[in-house]
Amino acid sequence: MSRRPYVRPMKRTWYMDHPYYRNYMIRESSCVVDGLYALNLFAGLVQLVRGEAAWNSWLALQANPLMILFSVVTLGLTIYHAVTYFEMTPRVLPQQIRKMVKDHVVNKLMYVGLAVCSAVILAASVFGL
Repeated sequence: MSRRPYVRPMKRTWYMDHPYYRNYMIRESSCVVDGLYALNLFAGLVQLVRGEAAWNSWLALQANPLMILFSVVTLGLTIYHAVTYFEMTPRVLPQQIRKMVKDHVVNKLMYVGLAVCSAVILAASVFGL
């Protein structure tokens, strides 16, 4: 004798009904776009190794309006991912740390760390370090 358990019907877009789940899915799916952008940069490195003509063709591809749009969308999704991650981090810290450090302090420290890392990378690229 087989029993058929009750399976509640669920729409494919169930996460769109609640803002928390919708934002979570957007944040997590932004990693796919970041991965594609990383592959694009890796392809640029491969073209750089292949020679000047290959590198110039890759640069010409990057000047295409669709690639510029892709870069802007990737930047926006990456910033969204970072901001939502920074907002979530204090809530997942161990209880001992949360008792010692306030949530807003953790958030501000993460933004300061991001700003310092960005400034170092910018300085290295501008000054050729």
